[in-house]
Amino acid sequence: MRCWWLLLVAMMAGLSAGEPDLLVGAHEARRQAESQLAEARATIATEHAALLQRLQSAVTAASAAREGQIRAERAASVAAEELARQQLAADRGVVQVRQLVDRAVVAARLDAQAQRDLAGATPERRIEAAISGLGRRLDALPGRLARRLGDESVIGRDGRVLSVPVLRLGEARAIALGEGGHRGLLERAADGSSWLVVGPQLPVMNTSTVPLDVTGTAAHQSAARQRSLGEWLAAGRAFIWPIIAAFLLGLGLVVVRAVSLLRNRSDASHLAAVSDQLSRGERPAAIALVAAGATPLDRVMRAGLAAAGQPREVREAAVEQALLVETGQLSRGLTMIAVLAGVAPLLGLLGTVTGMIDMFSVIAAQGGGNAKGLSGGISEALICTQAGMLAAIPLLLAHAWLSRLAERRSHLLEEAACGILGLTERSP
Repeated sequence: MRCWWLLLVAMMAGLSAGEPDLLVGAHEARRQAESQLAEARATIATEHAALLQRLQSAVTAASAAREGQIRAERAASVAAEELARQQLAADRGVVQVRQLVDRAVVAARLDAQAQRDLAGATPERRIEAAISGLGRRLDALPGRLARRLGDESVIGRDGRVLSVPVLRLGEARAIALGEGGHRGLLERAADGSSWLVVGPQLPVMNTSTVPLDVTGTAAHQSAARQRSLGEWLAAGRAFIWPIIAAFLLGLGLVVVRAVSLLRNRSDASHLAAVSDQLSRGERPAAIALVAAGATPLDRVMRAGLAAAGQPREVREAAVEQALLVETGQLSRGLTMIAVLAGVAPLLGLLGTVTGMIDMFSVIAAQGGGNAKGLSGGISEALICTQAGMLAAIPLLLAHAWLSRLAERRSHLLEEAACGILGLTERSP
């Protein structure tokens, strides 16, 4: 037992003797490890700083490259816009040159063969041809400015085509020397085969006064003065005369019927006087009173008194026959007045339609560019309708007045007929 204790003590002593050496070794190893760690950290920090610097340089270089790219793109865009402007200006210049060349060729008035030859030519050649053509025109100008007089087809203001003398003052102006609507300044129609009278009505011309419209503006001015009666009738052409005839015939009937109705006026007091005598039994006096009169009322009462003493059917037939005759006379001619009042505007409408048809024929010949000339022709076509209305309105008013007057006379005659029948039946 004691031996074991000695062995344990010896082992403890051995362990106690080796502990300082182990601590020293561990401390040395720790120091070396910390030194290596510090060196590694320093290396890592150095490499990290270098990497950051290189990354910053790369970012700066990328930003500079991006800015350079943006500047390059802007410069390219500006260059493209400038190129587009220059190209557009060049195209406009080419178009202007072509237009000038075309105008020069048109002004030269080259013939069809020369224009076909210049169809695919260069502008320089076209300009040379135009200059040559203008030179030929200038050489021929004195002869073309000479005054010429000859008969040509002219479309008048009323749309009719007539051959009238035309005075040509070179190419500056042509003047029609016809009558009425075929006298005035001229313009070529759209078909080029005839002339068209335009502008205001010109006065009668002689050898001392020749109107010249150099600017070409007077030809498109509307006439400011009013038409005279003769011009108004001439503008209505053939259709206005039946309208005037219908109006005059209707006016004559109105005068005749008005005079007849006013002269043969039936007075209600006359009927009352005859009725009073019959009611007192004074038939001879009543017969003498109606025999002296010549109005429709007297004739109806005379027929009733003449049949006195006859059966009722005979008296009614006599009075009714006299009443029918007199009422027919009162309304005679009124139907004709109404017919004439209705026919007049229809004739005017027919004339207007015919004039519009002629105007459309003129439009087809000359085109619709001259609005003032067309409006003048349309206004002339509407004159027939105007005349028809002027004739119909007074005839309609007169017909209404005469119809009302005849109706009042008819009512008075019917009242007289009934009164005579009743009085003759009661009288002895």
